[in-house]
Amino acid sequence: MRLGKTDFPKHLAGIVKILIGFSASLIADRISFTAPGNYDEFCRQTKAKTGARVTIILRDGTVIGDSDSESSHMDNHAGRPEIQRAALNGTGMFIRYSETVKHELLYVAYRVTAQGKPSGYVRLSLPLEDVDHAVNAAKIKIILVVSFIILATGAFSLWQIDYLRRLTRQIKDFSTALVPHGIGKRLFLTDAGEFSEIADSLNSMSEELRTVIEEHEQERKRLNEILRSIPDALLILDRKGVVLLSSAATRTFFGDIPLMGRPFIEVVRNNEFFSLLDEVRTSGAAGTTEFTLDRPDELHCVVRISPLFHGNDVLSGFVAIFHDITQLKKLEQVRKDFVANISHELKTPITAIQGFAETLLEGALDDREHARKFLETIRSNSKRINSLVDDLMTISKIELGVIGVDKSAVAFDDIADAVLPILREKAAAKGIDLRTSIAPDIGSIMADRDRLIQILTNLVDNAIKFTDKGGVTFGIGEENGRTFLFVEDTGIGISEKHLARLGERFYRVDTARSRKMGGTGLGLAIVKHLVKAHGWDMKIESIPEKGTKVKIFVS
Repeated sequence: MRLGKTDFPKHLAGIVKILIGFSASLIADRISFTAPGNYDEFCRQTKAKTGARVTIILRDGTVIGDSDSESSHMDNHAGRPEIQRAALNGTGMFIRYSETVKHELLYVAYRVTAQGKPSGYVRLSLPLEDVDHAVNAAKIKIILVVSFIILATGAFSLWQIDYLRRLTRQIKDFSTALVPHGIGKRLFLTDAGEFSEIADSLNSMSEELRTVIEEHEQERKRLNEILRSIPDALLILDRKGVVLLSSAATRTFFGDIPLMGRPFIEVVRNNEFFSLLDEVRTSGAAGTTEFTLDRPDELHCVVRISPLFHGNDVLSGFVAIFHDITQLKKLEQVRKDFVANISHELKTPITAIQGFAETLLEGALDDREHARKFLETIRSNSKRINSLVDDLMTISKIELGVIGVDKSAVAFDDIADAVLPILREKAAAKGIDLRTSIAPDIGSIMADRDRLIQILTNLVDNAIKFTDKGGVTFGIGEENGRTFLFVEDTGIGISEKHLARLGERFYRVDTARSRKMGGTGLGLAIVKHLVKAHGWDMKIESIPEKGTKVKIFVS
């Protein structure tokens, strides 16, 4: 391929400039442009080594050395295009016909400077045929080198792709193994290079993930334990009132029904609760209200609803805590009944005492016959007040622990012998048969002797009061392997609706009859407290008009 002036490859031109410029700079270092001489021989020696024609030119264009001609016979070269370009750019290149050597050459001129000022030029030139051969040879070499590089790169790429595929498959298998139960496993890669760092990162991630999951599991178990141990019912609702989470105590309040994922309105329909929920939703502040749940047994609740916020104070749900105040309500009612009953119980005898005392002071004192009756009445009511106060003091002392229970082995025969003389006369006065029943295999029980006598005396006394005919039996027996004390009568009996309240202070099934018989309404309450102090259980069974049986399980 033949190159003209305008079709010399630009990329090769740059390379040629650099190579020739480098050679020219080496030549320039051996020439002194300040003391010019004849450098023809030096140029010929240099051409023998480089193969390129060498021409040395002063700044004004005078040729002082040439490898192919006598420099003294050569024209001034200041007007040559390559020299002019070198004067402007430091390096100049041009292709033209040489009158000296009589064929086209590629000229490359290099400007030589000394102390920052141009001092001359070194010009190298090659025949275009040589350049063509060099370019073609370079092309072949480049093609061969590029082909080898492509093949080598392809082979290396295939090997690297297969290597990466194997490493990637290992990482994928490891990641897949983490999903079901592989948290905490480790990935080992041999000679993996930078993939070893990925393996280390995945191993660290697996370990951290295992730690986080374990901590989360522990927190979940701790939360479940807390929810199970909270005595109050706790519900977490979303914004629409759907139950998201509930504590174990909710079964006590709402029954054994599924709550998760259900709107709470399907569980409880209560105006007070949902009015409070709307109020909390509107105000964003916690609120409290009381309401009653209609169940087989009435349940009084106080509920506190607090809002749950997420992010930028966005309402995400509610926390509702239900507290059972049924016992408090009952205690409040008992307190009210106690105040009313004690007032009534004290007012009647006090009014009688006051009335008869005033009658005596107004002159009846001189009427000895009536005065004695009035004084007897005053004494009777005083005893009634004293008995009432004694019973109240007894209950208070038991509750405060002043009256303790000192258990020891007690033979029931001994207890029966102590109770019978106290009440035999009272039973005989009503024509009631009072007897004992003691199981033969039971020798003794662990109890406080004096308190046990008090328990049986009160129960037998009550039985006699409410029995008009038949008999009263007390004793000890066994039922399903448990030992129990009992008092059984054939009296008027008690309807089922009153059984739950028996043992409350001043509670009477038949108020008029109880007062007529001098009862204070505290005897069974004292029994109940003493039974509880012993750690026993009491059960009352009764059929109206047939009789009542009180059982006290002591084991």
